[in-house]
Order: sequence, then structure tokens, then C-alpha cells
Amino acid sequence: MIKAFQVSTDVDLAAFIQLLRSQGVNPHVTEEGLEQVVWAANEAEASLIRLVYERYQQGEFQALMPEAEQGAPSFAWLEALLRYPLTLGLIVINVILFPVGMGFSPETVGDLFRLLMFQDLQEVGGEYYFVALGESLAAGEWWRLLTPMLVHFSWLHIVFNLLWVWEIGRRIETINGTLALLAVVVISSFAANVSQYLMSGPGLFGGMSGVVFGLLGHSLVWSRMVPERNTGLSSGIYIFMLVYLVVGFTGAIDLLGLGSLANGAHLGGLLGGLATGAIAGFAGRRRRPSH
Repeated sequence: MIKAFQVSTDVDLAAFIQLLRSQGVNPHVTEEGLEQVVWAANEAEASLIRLVYERYQQGEFQALMPEAEQGAPSFAWLEALLRYPLTLGLIVINVILFPVGMGFSPETVGDLFRLLMFQDLQEVGGEYYFVALGESLAAGEWWRLLTPMLVHFSWLHIVFNLLWVWEIGRRIETINGTLALLAVVVISSFAANVSQYLMSGPGLFGGMSGVVFGLLGHSLVWSRMVPERNTGLSSGIYIFMLVYLVVGFTGAIDLLGLGSLANGAHLGGLLGGLATGAIAGFAGRRRRPSH
């Protein structure tokens, strides 16, 4: 097989492929990360496909397309959004809940804030104290093991995290599927929150950063184990995030006055993501076609 060309998965190639097949050309289309790759049987066919696609983009083949397709409104943008329902859902939920943690202070503690925290808070004489985690879990409040990821404490906090959720999450959702991404989020969030609690004890922590490290770990292992379907993230991104993790443990970033980092959550999330990446990688290898 010869690679004819590749374009973003945001581009709808359905009509173009139908056009080729109506002319007796049968290309094969695969997805690699956020790219669609169009393959041809030989170099001559690949050259023809490239030429036809260039002229197709210029609108030269409209007469060969069914009238219904020519006049149909384009919903490519909506189709692109629907490709990443969980990624977008996480972003929307975090944005909606942003006021819960923004500008947190003892005077702004609300019921929803208390419900989302890893440990409940109890007011005694104007002071807040942490309720023992075991007590909350015994009362059936198991959601606390995950929900701190939905609370952010500043604009910088939420923007930084959600940009990475969008950049990495949609790649995993495209390649591994929505259910796989859900598993990565749940496992890395659980690992991040428990790790932070075990390493630092009772405290207020939240945000998607642990999940971001989980997405990173999953992407790293998956891409190494199944390179033909890698997520397309550059090595520089992995290096940057891992350096950020190491530097965070030195306390240097805290000295910049940007708030304290939940380093335990970062490490726990990363380990959770490495685990899900390994599981998905082994499954992906087993599904490879035999030659």
C-alpha cells in the first residue's frame, strides 16, 4: 500500500471517497492520531488520488456528485464535536463548576464545594475541620474519590488543565474510544486523589491536573506499544510534562507564588495512566491483523 495523502480527522472525506469509487478507484482510509490517511494500491493510483483530491477541493467535480449531496448543508463542525463527546463533556462540566472553587476562602465554603472535596468539611465555632475520610465513605459518599477533579481554584489553574484535556483527551478518545477514555479518567483521578491524600494528609486539593498526567501516561505507553496507531503527541510534550513533575517535587514552582502544586496527585495520576496505557496497549497488540 502507498500513502496518497493525509488530512485532519475534522475533514469529511465521505463524498470524496464515494466519488473515487464511482470512477473505479477503491482507496483504503485509516486513522492515525488526529489524521486520516488515504492509501492506494500503487504509486500510479496514489498520484491519481492526489490529483483528484486537489481538483475536488477546487470544486471541479461537483457535476459528478449527487444533487442531494451538492445542496446539503455542511455539518462538519458538529460531526467534529461529536467525535469527542467525553472530552468536551469534561471541559463543559469543569467550566460550569468553576465558580464553586474560584477565589476559595473560609467565608465562601458552600454545600456543593463540601460535596465535591475529597474530605467533607465541618464547621465548629466558626472554624472548619476535615471529616475523617472513612466516616464519609461509610456514609456512602464514594464519589469523593473522584470529584475533586471538578474543582479549580483560579483561572490559570482551569485554563492550563483544560487545554491539556482537550489536546490529549480527544486523541485518546479518537483512537481508543469513549469508554477507554472514561476508564483513563476514572482510574487516573482515583489514583491522583488517593496518592495526594496518602502523601500529604488531609488538605484541600482539586483540579484536572492529575487526570492530565494520567492522559499523558496512557498516551505515552499506548503510542510505544502500538506505534502504527499512536496519538501523534511529540516527544517534547512528554519531556516537558515529566520535567514539570520532577521540578514540582523540588518546591521550586511553589516559590513563584502560583499556589501549591498537588505533586502527589500528579504522580498518582501518571501511574494510573501508565497502567491503563499498558492494558490498552496489550489489547491493541492482540487485535493486530496477522500476516
